[in-house]
Amino acid sequence: MKKKIFAVAAAGALTAATAVPALALENEFHGMFRVFGIINNYGNGGGGQFASVKDAPTRSYMEQRARLMYTAKANDDLKLVTHFEIDSRWGDSAYGNGRNAGGAIGADQVNLETKNVYLDFNIPSTALNVKVGIQPWVDSYGGILVNADMAGAVATAKYAGFTNSLGWFRFNEDTGSLPGKATRDFMILDTKYNLSKDIKIGGSYYLLTDDRAASDNTYTHMVGVNADMKFDPVTVGAFGMYQFGDTPTTVNSDLSAFLVGTTAKAKVGIGTVKLAALYVSGEQNANPDSSAFQSISSESSFYAADMQIMLRNKWNINSDRALVHTISNFYGAFVGYDANITDKFFANVNAGFGFAAQTTNKGTVNEPDSSYRGTELNAEVGYKLFDNMTASVQGAYFILGDFYQKTKGGTDNDLDDPYQARLMLNYAF
Repeated sequence: MKKKIFAVAAAGALTAATAVPALALENEFHGMFRVFGIINNYGNGGGGQFASVKDAPTRSYMEQRARLMYTAKANDDLKLVTHFEIDSRWGDSAYGNGRNAGGAIGADQVNLETKNVYLDFNIPSTALNVKVGIQPWVDSYGGILVNADMAGAVATAKYAGFTNSLGWFRFNEDTGSLPGKATRDFMILDTKYNLSKDIKIGGSYYLLTDDRAASDNTYTHMVGVNADMKFDPVTVGAFGMYQFGDTPTTVNSDLSAFLVGTTAKAKVGIGTVKLAALYVSGEQNANPDSSAFQSISSESSFYAADMQIMLRNKWNINSDRALVHTISNFYGAFVGYDANITDKFFANVNAGFGFAAQTTNKGTVNEPDSSYRGTELNAEVGYKLFDNMTASVQGAYFILGDFYQKTKGGTDNDLDDPYQARLMLNYAF
């Protein structure tokens, strides 16, 4: 009797299993871990723009970051992408509940940040790809406008040499109102066209709308053009953007601002020569109108410059400080060389020369004596310990110009030049 019961149960289980649709889910895990020690005279453990001071104290930090990415891939046309982050500074706090902490003795911090959660899928029988959810997005202008994780939807179609993108992002809601009533939104229209296998041209229109202010709404328009060209062995990039309409977050203020930039790379010897130049307009007019280029968020970047102090650096974690953190009122030129000395040993050197597009406090004794912000020199030497792990030493020094050091009134500020040294391990999987 028992054998018959077992046989019936097994047959029932097999029938139920065959009745369930088959789901072949492919799981992908990726991520990185970075840890470094920093010695500098301008850090405070946090991010943002800093101002040099006289008799600046030297400080040291140890920071680490882990990023974990899980992708649930149903098939080649559908996947869910998730991306999480854990940051901490050694010695910061423990047994708490909050981001960017947990490095003190005991650890046990509740600290897991959500960077991305979005669907990535292709529309069957079309050239259309759609991403919906909290996703990374960077503009077509070096990240100077915005380079951030944002909630929204982007549809991209590739056909006949074109790559066209249409998207919408919800940046902010006014929590004092009903959800969706007072918001800041960002619309994008991007197009690129391959003239040939070596030349790509593009254009874009971006619109930033903000109706959170009770008195008035603002509409900021942005139009731009860009190009990427390869003339072996040189690769050149060029871009420009013009902003007009309303000045963001400012009522009754008209905006007229622009940026232009270029990058170039060429294989020379055992490495690559890098060149870059950038001009981002500053404030010329008295209130209420503005001529200063408006970055969308503090996560503005121009990583092509490869600066460590003057501009934001791609390796930074929480101590993400820079003399020009959100790029506006700035122009500069940059040169560098990345050398692959052996299969495992690498080095790079970079120099940057920065200026203010417009000086401040015009016509007063506090107006800077020059638009010259200063010169940065930095270098890195590294070794590939494993295929996916490197160790490196970095150093940077910034020579402050008279934009910071002197005023037309004759004041000598005698500020300390910023400097930094960093020992870093990077692991990616």
